[in-house]
Amino acid sequence: MKPSFWTDEKAAGSLLAGSLIILLFALIVLITRGAIPAFSAGLQDQLAEMAPHTDTFRQLNLLWTIAWIVQLMGFGLLGWLLLRAGDGSLAIPAFLAAFVAAVLGVLHGTFHMSVDTWAAEEAARAGSVPLAFAPLDIWVSAFFRLAYAVQLAATAGFGWSILRTGLLPPWVGWASLGWGVLWLLASLAGAGIPGLLFIMPAVIGSALLRQRSVQQL
Repeated sequence: MKPSFWTDEKAAGSLLAGSLIILLFALIVLITRGAIPAFSAGLQDQLAEMAPHTDTFRQLNLLWTIAWIVQLMGFGLLGWLLLRAGDGSLAIPAFLAAFVAAVLGVLHGTFHMSVDTWAAEEAARAGSVPLAFAPLDIWVSAFFRLAYAVQLAATAGFGWSILRTGLLPPWVGWASLGWGVLWLLASLAGAGIPGLLFIMPAVIGSALLRQRSVQQL
């Protein structure tokens, strides 16, 4: 047996931690380009005020979409590690939940990258938001609320699986399980922040990066 510099654990950890790093980079872009007021206006459905920053918002939503894909890849490797450790009963459902959440998250990012910015430009040009935008926005928002809940359930499931297998220190499993359950309950009461979906996976990723692994000679 010998230590390996690059292992499945490190690959999974890099992807899970990297998804949060992508969002932190997006935050830096938002701040440095002075688009925070326009971002706040967009959250309040004042789309016309977003128009001067549509290129920035396309880039931000592209990064948001990429972060979902990178996180899913990390969860896929984490699920494989848990399967290898002998816990398919939780690892597989947790990954499937993460997959559903990622698909809906990518849909959410793609919509805001294309339709949202188009509606903002039309609102600035014509003085009103296109009629087709509101129903589409309602549907995509509903899909994202589902993605939010399902991703938290996946995080809790991975935490439970970590506890069952001992793949990582117990505190990682308990933290993931508690994080997923508590924020899921909070979301039912209408509380939640989209970016927090990437925090606990990054914690798991950091723990995986610190984990020593061995390969057979």
